[in-house]
Amino acid sequence: METYKKDGFFQKYCETMRNGIGPNEFNDFAQLESDEKRFEFINALKSIVSELELAREFKGKNLERSLEYKNLGNKAFQKESWTEALAHYNLCYLATPESNEAERAIILANRSAALYHLEKYDQALKDIQRAIDHNYPKDLMYKLTERKARCYLGKKDHVKALQCFKDTLPALDDCKLPLERRQKLERDAQIMIKLLPKNIEAEAKLAKAKKANPAEPKNPPHPEHYVEKGLYFDYSQEEGRFAKTNTDFKPNTIILLEKPHVSVLLEEYSLSHCSTCFKRVTIPVCCPKCSDVIFCSEACEKKANSSYHQYECGFLPIFWRSGASITCHMALRMITQKSEEYFMGLRQEFDGLTSEVTDKLNNDDYRKVFKLVTHEDKRTPEDYFQRTLMATLLNACLSLGGFYKTKETESFIGGLLLHNLQLLQYNAHEISELQRENERDIGKSTFIGGGLYPTLALFNHSCEPGVTRYYKGNSVCVRTVKGIAAGSMVAENYGPLFTQVSREERRNTLLNQYKFTCNCRACSENWPKFNDMDSNVLRFKCDGGKICSNVLEIPAEINEFMVQCTECGEHTNIMKGLKSLQDTDMLFKSATKLHDAGEYEYALKKYVEMMNTLDEVLVPPYRDYHLCQQGLRSCMLEFGNRFVRMVTKK
Repeated sequence: METYKKDGFFQKYCETMRNGIGPNEFNDFAQLESDEKRFEFINALKSIVSELELAREFKGKNLERSLEYKNLGNKAFQKESWTEALAHYNLCYLATPESNEAERAIILANRSAALYHLEKYDQALKDIQRAIDHNYPKDLMYKLTERKARCYLGKKDHVKALQCFKDTLPALDDCKLPLERRQKLERDAQIMIKLLPKNIEAEAKLAKAKKANPAEPKNPPHPEHYVEKGLYFDYSQEEGRFAKTNTDFKPNTIILLEKPHVSVLLEEYSLSHCSTCFKRVTIPVCCPKCSDVIFCSEACEKKANSSYHQYECGFLPIFWRSGASITCHMALRMITQKSEEYFMGLRQEFDGLTSEVTDKLNNDDYRKVFKLVTHEDKRTPEDYFQRTLMATLLNACLSLGGFYKTKETESFIGGLLLHNLQLLQYNAHEISELQRENERDIGKSTFIGGGLYPTLALFNHSCEPGVTRYYKGNSVCVRTVKGIAAGSMVAENYGPLFTQVSREERRNTLLNQYKFTCNCRACSENWPKFNDMDSNVLRFKCDGGKICSNVLEIPAEINEFMVQCTECGEHTNIMKGLKSLQDTDMLFKSATKLHDAGEYEYALKKYVEMMNTLDEVLVPPYRDYHLCQQGLRSCMLEFGNRFVRMVTKK
């Protein structure tokens, strides 16, 4: 991934700084052998804070703008345009300054009303409680107690609804309503107080009956972190560390579930997804100080503001304007999500770290990722200069944000920022969301953020990978899309697939981005792209089994039943294989129909059945095999992050 984009101010600053360094001085920099020394050298040249006039910005919070959104929301509410009202109330809430607590309480109460009419009762109840927590006016409290009661009615929780109607009566004592209006509300509450005990009695009988006939237990959810027991990590001088399996993996096996060590949203998704967990948000919880990020819950907001966001808050607009890439933001957050004391406590441990130690550590431990590949020996002085200068920008955010308690640690942390920028270049993953324009759209996997996954980062690349990955929030799930035999490498894909891109182009891309020449099977055998595969030739496995790996290339219209292998001399009954392939045609049609109907679990089962048959008979590359793999991938993406822009009303 690139260090910065060309449309930001950092590029010009970088060019100016580079032009200001003479050949001798730059040669001194090029001779430095540690990231800490490099950072010290560049950081001492000029003050990036004064040069770029860096300071925290809180321009998003504005009471005047907040009141404008509130007025638009109220007008939409009066027209019973509940969705439009909710959208304006969200913007109002986001723009309301922290100091205007009374206004925040009012807007949260207004938003709860819109949510109630949209039948989003749980979210409405949360906003009611938020309004109360923000000291909602006592003379208006009757509105919230009555609305709370109506929400519980909608949820069919009549016990809580009854209590809320009872709470409405004393709340009306503090209201400033005309007598007639107040009396009507009292009568309505009294009617519900009389009616609800009968409903509660009926519910109690139903609950007793359910207890006597308990429902079937649900399958337990997968843990947050899971590694399939057959998966392990080997090492070779040529491949480095890489994933292998000591058992046979069938198609559709979940082999890894992993939360990131660090993750960051792209700027364009900062106000549509939770900054902490990446869930898409429709009812946001905002940061009290800035309007640059949102959260899905108080828990995520608290987690952010007790760690990374307290230092990044107010600097994100500057960061985005600079053109810094998402890996730069991730490099910063790898630091901000911990404390200065945390990193200083690890300082003496980095040199002696081994995989035996790091493999046992939790994902949030910085030592877990410190030894990931950086290709330090392949970097040019110019590359180091750009990244070191970026590290000084990141460090300025730390310094201005109050991260440092003492200036003595700045060079060490600055060196870690530079180290992070290097390791993220080769180990970070793009986090995606399957986005559709409408419900019938096939969908597009869209880049929404970046994450660093310590276990996934150890998987090597193949242009014909055995797995695919998708994301739930910012957690990654890795599943097999073909059978993988025991003793084999388990490879994922870093970008180009052989079915779409030529070998020369793939190898050039991988060499430029990841500094290696790919020798996966598709590259070493120069497999044809999908459109160039000959559908008139079938590639059968030799029945010689483990003693023979020869491929029998048979014309599709052959009339012979038995074909002799030129390698081992064994005869293979291709008629049996041809009959099996007839079944796969029906399975593929059935799977495609189920997928189009939205029955993804059932479609996946059909694709798996088809893949198992193909694996027994044929050897890739061939069209049906890769069409089946694409079907598996498409189904699996449906289990991850998804978004439809235009939902058809029923």
